[in-house]
Amino acid sequence: MNNVFGYIDEQSDSIFSDLPFCEVDALVFAWLSYFEIEKLDEMGIACSGLTLMELVEKTEQNLGEIKKPEKREMLISTMTGAWMLKQVSDKSRFRNVRIGGFRTVNDHENDIQFSVTSYILDNGVEVVSFRGTDTSVAGWKEDCMMTFSHVIPSQEFAAEFLNDCPTDYPIILTGHSKGGNLAIYAASVCHKEIVPVISDIYNFDGPGFSFDIRRTDNFKEIKDRIHSYVPGSSIVGMLLHHMDDYVVVSSMNASIMQHYAFNWRIVDRAFFVQEKRNMSSRSMDTAFHQWLKTMTPTEKKALVETIFSIIEGSGVKYFDEFSADGFAKMKEVFLKMNDMDPKQKKMIRSFFIKLMKASSLEMVSSAADFLGKVKDSVVDKVQTIMHIE
Repeated sequence: MNNVFGYIDEQSDSIFSDLPFCEVDALVFAWLSYFEIEKLDEMGIACSGLTLMELVEKTEQNLGEIKKPEKREMLISTMTGAWMLKQVSDKSRFRNVRIGGFRTVNDHENDIQFSVTSYILDNGVEVVSFRGTDTSVAGWKEDCMMTFSHVIPSQEFAAEFLNDCPTDYPIILTGHSKGGNLAIYAASVCHKEIVPVISDIYNFDGPGFSFDIRRTDNFKEIKDRIHSYVPGSSIVGMLLHHMDDYVVVSSMNASIMQHYAFNWRIVDRAFFVQEKRNMSSRSMDTAFHQWLKTMTPTEKKALVETIFSIIEGSGVKYFDEFSADGFAKMKEVFLKMNDMDPKQKKMIRSFFIKLMKASSLEMVSSAADFLGKVKDSVVDKVQTIMHIE
């Protein structure tokens, strides 16, 4: 049984003209979008038209060798995206894939984090891959804005990019996390002439929407082309209004770490699936939706603005900056949160209590599996004790 890196090695001798695109390929391209192609663009290096092999060569010539991330760095998607690019660059299946177009918007002032890259396969098919959330404060704030905003800027940029794509060959949309959300949104609202050439839309543990996406202009036409996947302990993929038609994938990681899809289990050219989500995911889904129902859109907006104004006030633009100074800035942020409005503090406390209860269920569920006991009866008793529905 492989993860996505093992799949890349196994399929190294095939090409898309001979062996068709599959769901695992969609995950590969979704993760490739985390490679920061914008760094080369900012240096004046033309990237459109380059093969993935040439892209790696340009990167290492100008930015230094791409190295395998250390264990603690595997949580930084942009680092694993670069490493995946290097891994595919010398494989027959991927090395001659060419960069089509790309666009990146990192606007910290207006809370926008958006990136998309299109890839042209050897059979002419265009794969449009939307990047998920990186470590930027702007990106996480934009995600939180989805709880009260009908549309966020990244969704509008996604639709614009898709509308500008050529229609000579089939188009495949893909994305992980927020990228999956953007893929579905773009296909749901794009120009009518684009819809017929969209062959598939892949969503890997992407959050839902603050509105019913099924009411959009194109949804009826594209709904059967949407393929959504979530890990057993999915949290992100269950946020907001999401579709219930998804595949549950087994992961080598545990709990929230399952969101990092490069360690999902793969057999041959398909994901290794499980029957249903884990109890922790179902409990967190219920808890989060109950928590959101306690707030009006105005209160959600005020809470998000307050929390992020405190974070931004520390001068941090990327969350990984917190570890650079021994977490001194993080301590500063927590101290300032003590001065928040009492009602807002109560809302946050309520959510974390629900989070801890859901985490407890995860541990009990895992222990029951390990001991070979009847998991459902054990978890049901814990649910009753904790008064969790």
